[in-house]
Amino acid sequence: MNLLPILLFAALVVYLLALVVLSSKWKRIKATKEPVQGGVDYPVTLLVPFRNERENIDKLLGNLANLSYPNLQIILIDDHSEDGGEKLVEEWISTEKKHNFKLISNQGRGKKAALEQGVVMANANIILTTDADCALSADWVQNMLMAFDDPSVQMVAGPIMTKGGNRIFDHFQQIDWAGILLMTNFFFSIKKPIMCSAANMGYRKEVFYHVKGYQGNHGNLSGDDSFLLEKVYQRFGPQAIRYLPESNVLVKTNPASSPRRFLAQRARWASKWNKHQFWQNAGGAMLSAVLSFASICSVLLILAGPTGVGMFALYWFLKLIFEYFVLGRVLKTYEIKPSIGYFIVASICHPIYVVAVAFLSFFVKTSWKGRK
Repeated sequence: MNLLPILLFAALVVYLLALVVLSSKWKRIKATKEPVQGGVDYPVTLLVPFRNERENIDKLLGNLANLSYPNLQIILIDDHSEDGGEKLVEEWISTEKKHNFKLISNQGRGKKAALEQGVVMANANIILTTDADCALSADWVQNMLMAFDDPSVQMVAGPIMTKGGNRIFDHFQQIDWAGILLMTNFFFSIKKPIMCSAANMGYRKEVFYHVKGYQGNHGNLSGDDSFLLEKVYQRFGPQAIRYLPESNVLVKTNPASSPRRFLAQRARWASKWNKHQFWQNAGGAMLSAVLSFASICSVLLILAGPTGVGMFALYWFLKLIFEYFVLGRVLKTYEIKPSIGYFIVASICHPIYVVAVAFLSFFVKTSWKGRK
């Protein structure tokens, strides 16, 4: 029992140091909602693949119609929907006479094939992508385009955050996303990007063809974003990829409706940890699982009597305080301020969730929109 506290607090020190190091790159980010000027002359194509999104179609179309960028083509790609959502899109485009909107059907299978077909149909060299369950600010397009004023920039990525809600589970997801954004920003800052999201991404059309799109990655259910990121990075170097963490390019997505769906989503993401070519992906996933398992094992300290209870309390106090200030800074950038109570719940539940996701990614087959 004497060795256990040493191991647990050693793991805690590693975790706290990791938080401090990751947060060191977030200090320069300023919260802003002001639209930036520039880049408004580029023709742009926005690709929105969707499958079985009938419940989100109305909000999606209304949101896309409110985008203020003047030279914008919007292509919605139906990936074999089974809920009639594609008919709603077709009727809306016809009724509203939206000539810059186009609906096409995926001739292949899966999101990667849908995006590849969208790229072929795009009439602009600058391509942006998002998902059907997301909400974009009116000036999102021009804010994303600013980075492309630099001719060396081939790809741009931005932050994702779940929409707010009244459930504790909704706040948990926002705090979890804060950790993802913190890590994403850090690795971009040190020129070693390891992740991004196709829900908030853009690239030059010729670059997509240059790296042969998703060739070699079609066998993976997800990862259209991170695999493309790796290809662009390897071909053009870190200077060709820009991450924009500011609030004026934030894309909001729907929170998972249930813990089961949330775990399934995260397990699907985690299941490709060993498919990446960068060791940081696998190393980060394994380290996170190990440190989370250590937090769960800290319960054993209570068995050591009053001294053990004191160490247990100290362990979780330090963990909570660091998470509250570090992740709270990230959320503050996007004007999200969860109470300390939500952080307590998240701090306790997060290690269990990480270990559960690791287990599911190894031993349970994942699915997306009814596909294994």
